[in-house]
Amino acid sequence: MLVFVAVSVAVAGCSLATRSGDAPSSPEPSASAATSATAGPAAPASQLLVLADGVQGSAGLWVYDESTGWTAIAPLAGATALGRDGDDLTLALGGSLEVRKVSSPGQAGTPLQVSWPAEGSAGSVVAASRSPTGRTAVVRVDANGPTFSVVATDGSVSLLSPAPASAFSPLVAWIDADRLVALSTDAEQISRLAVIDTAGRSSSTLRAVGGVRVFAVSPDRGSLAAGTESAVYIAPVSDWIDGVAPAKGLTLGSSEVVWDLALDAGGSHLAMLSGTESADGDVTDVHEIGYICTGSSWQKIFDAPVPFMHASGQVWLG
Repeated sequence: MLVFVAVSVAVAGCSLATRSGDAPSSPEPSASAATSATAGPAAPASQLLVLADGVQGSAGLWVYDESTGWTAIAPLAGATALGRDGDDLTLALGGSLEVRKVSSPGQAGTPLQVSWPAEGSAGSVVAASRSPTGRTAVVRVDANGPTFSVVATDGSVSLLSPAPASAFSPLVAWIDADRLVALSTDAEQISRLAVIDTAGRSSSTLRAVGGVRVFAVSPDRGSLAAGTESAVYIAPVSDWIDGVAPAKGLTLGSSEVVWDLALDAGGSHLAMLSGTESADGDVTDVHEIGYICTGSSWQKIFDAPVPFMHASGQVWLG
């Protein structure tokens, strides 16, 4: 039986695009969760892919389906990040990257050996996003904090310039061939979205929403969802860049915390990892919650307890 987290759906209409860190620990896996390891099948839009622990004793890929629940499809020892851009999945596996197809997430893909510079060899890749030209933006985190880099198609690495300042969450996502979105702290020490132009080596802060903790860009790069302490805002990427105030898609409960979001290819499905935060800061009752845009609002379509303790990324398959 599913236990529902307190989230209210805002009355504001949902906005769709028209194209022109470590997660907190969750409770023990639910006994009702499916945990069989099988080959990775092709997946419709209603399925969600999560990189998390608990797959044959290591990190691996989980698929959530509304009809069958959670299924472990592939162990991936050493995997630390998962991203999706277009029809490609990008996995960080140890010191290398691997590109897989959305249609077959459980099958090994094309590896890319990365030539990490000596000063950037420590830490783990916690976020990865592949551009339309094949470059991959990555974030590595070590004891000194996050390092933002761009990996070329030949595996060579260059530091992202300018780099985000004191990012609240080490996230990154391309919105076109040259520009990407990350979190950056402004002069008032407020966490906001920032657009970094890798060609012009410039950065611009998006000031429509402050206090952003987490964000996600749809695989078609048309929609962007951003979560704050109290709400999730969803709008076309073009509106965010133009400074148009985004619609409040979801209002979060007073004790609810969200640390991972995912939009599907068309921006009509939203998933979020959500838990309940106690007074001492512990997060429990962790659920995966899915929504669909009906044209006038975001409606909940599933709410499921998770069968893992730590998640390192999630994407829709569809």
